[in-house]
This record gives sequence, C-alpha cells and structure tokens, in this order.
Amino acid sequence: MKVYIGYDHKQRDASEICRYSIQKHLSRYVETIDLKKDILIRNEVYYRPEGDPSSTDFTYTRFLVPYLSNYSGWSLFCDSDFVFTDDILSIMDDIMWDQEMNNRAVYVVKQPEYVPSMDTKFHGEQQLSFPRKNWSSLMLFNNEHPACKKLNPFSVSNQTPQWLHRFEWCSDHNIGGLAPDWNFLVGDHEFDDYHIPRGIHFTNGGPFNGVWGQDYEEIWLNEWDEFTGLAFPGGSMDFKI
Repeated sequence: MKVYIGYDHKQRDASEICRYSIQKHLSRYVETIDLKKDILIRNEVYYRPEGDPSSTDFTYTRFLVPYLSNYSGWSLFCDSDFVFTDDILSIMDDIMWDQEMNNRAVYVVKQPEYVPSMDTKFHGEQQLSFPRKNWSSLMLFNNEHPACKKLNPFSVSNQTPQWLHRFEWCSDHNIGGLAPDWNFLVGDHEFDDYHIPRGIHFTNGGPFNGVWGQDYEEIWLNEWDEFTGLAFPGGSMDFKI
C-alpha cells in the first residue's frame, strides 16, 4: 500500500508531522508520498484552471491517487493536518471483515451531515459546508476498481467539485465505511478522555498554522518535538524540501 499525503506550501510543517506520525507506527515499510500540485502541473497530469473554490493545494489533486498508483493495489490519501497514533496498515485489517471488500471502490469515514463549528479554516480560508463533507479527507482507494478508473487527469482537471467530493464518480454501494476514529474531527467531534483516536484530524487548524487550544494539541506538539528535537516555536520551520 502507498500513502499519499496532501501537501500545501502554506503548511509544510503539517505534512512533515503527518508523515512522521505514520512512519513512527508502521509495522513494515510503506512508501509515503507528498502530493505536490506544482509537480503534478509540471508533469502535465493536472491542469485545473484557478477559480474553483479550494482551501488547499490538494483540494482536487487528491483524486489523482488511483491514476498515480497505476490503477493497481490499494492506496491511502490523507489531508496533511492528520496525526496518526496507530499503525496505518491496520486500516487494511479493519476492512477484511467486509465480504464486499473487493467490490468497494473506496473506503472513507462516513461523517454524518453537520455544520462545521467554525466559519473559517486555516489562513482565513472559508469553511465550506456540503454533503459528505470530510469524507474525502481520508480515502482508502481500491485502485483497480472500475469507478476509480474514472479518476484521471482529464476528469480531475475538468469535473465539478461536487462530482469529485460528493463521490458522484462512484455508486453508493461501492463506498465502504471505516471506523470513525480513523478520522476524528478535532473541534467538531466530542473529546473523550479515555480514548485516543487513531487518526486525529485538525480540520479547524493547529499549531502548524497558529491555531491554539485544540483537543489533542499536545499529541501534535509531542510529534514535533520528537521529529525535530526542538520545542515548537509557534512559527513555521523552514524545511528544505
């Protein structure tokens, strides 16, 4: 399985810590790849015109993952503002019970319809509300499924945001469900002193973009300390990527 991490030039720290948290808990090697829009444009596999609403560089490029995986095997996409506290490979163990596993095109945490707790996201971007919001922030693709083959440079660059993010490219019965704690929405889901989610999603921001006081913030900061050997200064570290 390959893991693709959304990459936004405005929050590079988030991508670095997301990757570190994944690699820290792995039971065996997994390739982790930054999904960088500028490289995809340079390689002529993404050419969506500016103007469609987007809060990150990977708002639409995430749907290129099956294509980038050569429509082979399984691949995971996650937003950059995740921290994982468990082996990401165990996500495959979780779906083994599903007798329709091989017939699923994608697995997501099927977040219930809700209104986000904040009107704006990081860097002042508008917090949009739409059906199946946050389903696409963590996706486990069965790349060989016919529905995934609808996701290609042409469709991802030209189809509507609704077609992509509302999974109109895929029949509902081909969308499998993941356990909710793989995509815990910090600030929108209720904090539990007795349970640490496996996927902590700082969807409303975190230290990496100057948003403080969030649930599980100390976990992100601890990962930073381990990764860099430094206490987080409150500003972005200039990674040489």
